[in-house]
Amino acid sequence: MINSLQRYFNKPDRQLSLIRNYLYRERIKALICLLGIVLPFTLFFVVADKIEHGGLLALERAFLWSLRVQTESLLSHFAEWISMLVTVLSVCMLFYLLYRQLWRTSLFWLLAIAGAATLGNVMKGLIQRERPELWLDTAATSFGFPSGHATHSMAIVIALLVLLRLSSWHKTALLLGLLFALLVALSRMYLGYHYPSDILAGWMLALFWVMTLRVLFRRNYLTLDGNHSLR
Repeated sequence: MINSLQRYFNKPDRQLSLIRNYLYRERIKALICLLGIVLPFTLFFVVADKIEHGGLLALERAFLWSLRVQTESLLSHFAEWISMLVTVLSVCMLFYLLYRQLWRTSLFWLLAIAGAATLGNVMKGLIQRERPELWLDTAATSFGFPSGHATHSMAIVIALLVLLRLSSWHKTALLLGLLFALLVALSRMYLGYHYPSDILAGWMLALFWVMTLRVLFRRNYLTLDGNHSLR
């Protein structure tokens, strides 16, 4: 009798504790999504405002010259190969998802990568910042802000991290992905196509776009595990 009463009076406490834990986890998830969308979106336009008024130009030119001088022994072919790797990885991943018949995951990947690239091109047309003309004649190319390669590579990294969030490879993917995005960024600056702020803006734009899709898609679709994905 006494044990029954104890269980009766302790049950609401356990339920209340479960509710509190659930609400705490949901608040953390909401905060992460908010920072993944609002913060990069804000930083993108802060950088855009700075470059519109020429506030970073002298500093960025000095940085590019320094990068070129310090790394001049590196082969330009390596930098060009890193740049081309961005497109190869995104296409291979899409074909892999289609081969696995993860249709909704494939749609997420396609929207994440192609959408980020399209958004970057729209911003280029709106802001119309010229590329650096330091050691490379870029007069005939498109505008440079934000960097398309930086946007593309970071979109790959963030989308892959979303798909691997339940995997034991998540931390490894994070480290390799950030290294990949950094190499792409350095290669584009080494080749003389972008200022550092072009790179930063591309990263922020990709983070904003992919995290927005992350919120819009149902979570059980965003996985590489066919057992958990509703096809």
